[in-house]
Amino acid sequence: MTTPLRWKFSGASDTGRVRPGNEDAIAWDETLGLALLADGMGGYEGGEVASNLALGTVLETFRQPLAPHWREAEWTKNVSEPVLKLYAAVSQSNQSVYEAAQQQPEHQGMGTTLLAAYFHENRVTLAHIGDSRIFLWRNQVLSQLTVDHTVVQQQIDNGEITREEAPYSEYRSVLTRALGVDPVVEVDMREVVTQSGDIFLLCSDGCYDMLTHNEMAVILDASQDDTHQLARQLVHRANENGGYDNISAVVARVL
Repeated sequence: MTTPLRWKFSGASDTGRVRPGNEDAIAWDETLGLALLADGMGGYEGGEVASNLALGTVLETFRQPLAPHWREAEWTKNVSEPVLKLYAAVSQSNQSVYEAAQQQPEHQGMGTTLLAAYFHENRVTLAHIGDSRIFLWRNQVLSQLTVDHTVVQQQIDNGEITREEAPYSEYRSVLTRALGVDPVVEVDMREVVTQSGDIFLLCSDGCYDMLTHNEMAVILDASQDDTHQLARQLVHRANENGGYDNISAVVARVL
């Protein structure tokens, strides 16, 4: 019998050196095995409301039994319980942010990216909306597990620009998908088999934009045994490199 793995979470978030406020939000619950990150949009107040409401709703929904109507839907018959549970929580979160925006004129148009990592037994179920990213550090190799929902990513996929040209595109921050903007949102989901020693990194664009792939790998290698120090080091280095946006990182280490 395979021994179930355990996990340790930590995170850090900072306003950065340019923005007046922090529209990012991070949260986790080790008992649930759930780690979350959101990067809000819609002006400082609206973005902050959207990101915090999104994460609060995911946590609240996730702690409740799965609503019967999800199991009764025909399309969910072959969907695993972890995927369905996380999808239901993200969908409820989208509805909450969307309804809040409709009810408050000053927050109309607000929305947020969302990352969710649900650790269970020897797997992690990932949910992703927007341009925040999830990385995996395994066997000294750093891999990106998500694909950005941006105009620039579409341009790369269509062969219109190269990956090297992407950072200089005027569309680099234009999202093609965000949570809370429409009544229903499409969610990218996947499951990964976890291994002891894995580190999953959830981060906002203010973090990964300020760090090269090699810089991130060096920090992960140096601080991989201390999740708290690792998250703080990533945010600190992003600030040192300019801190042009809010900076957030959530680290999940598989024990």
